[in-house]
Amino acid sequence: MGGEDPRIVLEWLRAATTGGVHRVERGGTRFAPWSEVLGDVERVAAHLRERGIAPRARVGVRGDNSYEWLVLDLALLELGAVPVAIPVPDFKGRPNSEVARTYGLVAVFAAKAARSADDGPAVAPLEDLLGLPGFTPDADPPAPLGKRLPENDREVFTLAFSSGTAGRVKCLLLAWRGVEALVRAQGAAYPMTPEDRVLIALPLSTFQQRYLCYLAIRNACGIVLTTASRFLAALEQGRPTILLGPPNFYEFAHSRYEKLPPHEREALDRAVEPADSLPREEALRLRREVFRSFHDSYGGRARLMLVGSAPVRPEMLEFFARAGFELYQIYGMTEIGYLTWNLPGDNRIGSVGRENQPGSVRIAPDGEVLVTHDVHLCVGYEGEEPEDVEQVFRGPRTIATGDLGEFVDGHLFLKGRKKNVVITSGGEKLQIEDLEFDIAKAGGVNRVALYPAPDGDGYAAAVWYDGDREAARDAVRPRIGLVSSRLGAGRRISRIALLPGELTPESPLLNRNLKVNRDAVRVATSAALEPLDA
Repeated sequence: MGGEDPRIVLEWLRAATTGGVHRVERGGTRFAPWSEVLGDVERVAAHLRERGIAPRARVGVRGDNSYEWLVLDLALLELGAVPVAIPVPDFKGRPNSEVARTYGLVAVFAAKAARSADDGPAVAPLEDLLGLPGFTPDADPPAPLGKRLPENDREVFTLAFSSGTAGRVKCLLLAWRGVEALVRAQGAAYPMTPEDRVLIALPLSTFQQRYLCYLAIRNACGIVLTTASRFLAALEQGRPTILLGPPNFYEFAHSRYEKLPPHEREALDRAVEPADSLPREEALRLRREVFRSFHDSYGGRARLMLVGSAPVRPEMLEFFARAGFELYQIYGMTEIGYLTWNLPGDNRIGSVGRENQPGSVRIAPDGEVLVTHDVHLCVGYEGEEPEDVEQVFRGPRTIATGDLGEFVDGHLFLKGRKKNVVITSGGEKLQIEDLEFDIAKAGGVNRVALYPAPDGDGYAAAVWYDGDREAARDAVRPRIGLVSSRLGAGRRISRIALLPGELTPESPLLNRNLKVNRDAVRVATSAALEPLDA
């Protein structure tokens, strides 16, 4: 078994004699070894089969992270059914009946918040899964409303959805072959041990998180299963050794360092200077000891940290290296998996690393990153317009990422998204993320998001800050002035919304991967805009 058959995950699960699920929930932490998980999966799979869930049947899973979510996913794989991972925030307010019609579902397992009195017998309570709830699958489910493009005969094992930064979600059709190839490649690039625990805090509806569960099962190690809202508690109670996530997972530690009094920062930096002349392992021990309290904030056991999904500030990467964390920037997308990664012993700060499949990544004449190989995760979209599909699938083996980049000495450096290019009055092309980073360097500023001003006069800036409001305005004004001078006439930043605090993982202004949704920011902050010099 393997190759095109996701049921190999159950073979891995049966072979796993170490590891399991550490559940960090409101009431504390509970542990279930993989043998217990297997027992629950087999019971649930037998119940689903008895109720009429057949191979290739599409079953919706709709709820926040939970042990039941994971068990159901694995049980559906065991049956050869197709899990349809419905993202909670993106589908908020949409009835289960509508979702079932749209995607051809025979049943939906929904958490309490996603159910209603109008639900029919094909909707079952997700939280009651282990009690084997009664439900009646649709014996004659409707065909999916959307057409599959590009047309091909690749077998789909799950449906996932994009994170929706463009204001809508895309339905992705994923094939197992690419997943298994990636599991094996990552296991070779970053070897895992039975003592490892992988943090699962982003929604399981984000395919990357399910992939990490499969990776942990394959390597017979543990996972720390929680939600983004319990992220900090999960670090303390679950003590993960491996983290993979967006910059938000790491920015809080860097922000803590930056907010220290200057003399304390200088003392820490001086204390690790001898590490520059020590062998690697000795240097890491010294750095970790000096920055012990920062390591403790991650549970004290983190040995491998991977960051991606959004632009990363080089100064944050430099801080983590100085503090003795093994943090490596990687690059991937749901359609492809991981394209490139930095590795221990081959880490170029500021780059996203080398190709994990040599020769698969190239740069188009317009600077876009293109990926060509035979094991992409995504084999098509469902319900997308043909012209939109053609922008991504450039042939049977090539996917366009939408990112701009260049290779330097074999390492890929990203320059931002094609759609986020800002052209100045002088014709220079700038990335909106770079401009936001420049402004966010102002003292007391946590985050900046730029979007077109509602009145059409250049750009507006949403600025999240700590401390005094007027002090934040004074700190940010000169940096906005410098950015505006680069943008030129008619494109300047003319209005600002000053917003206390920071965006938390639960914020509706962040998508499921914790990236800023600028459209949502525009809607939420436009009423708070005021002239920059007010």
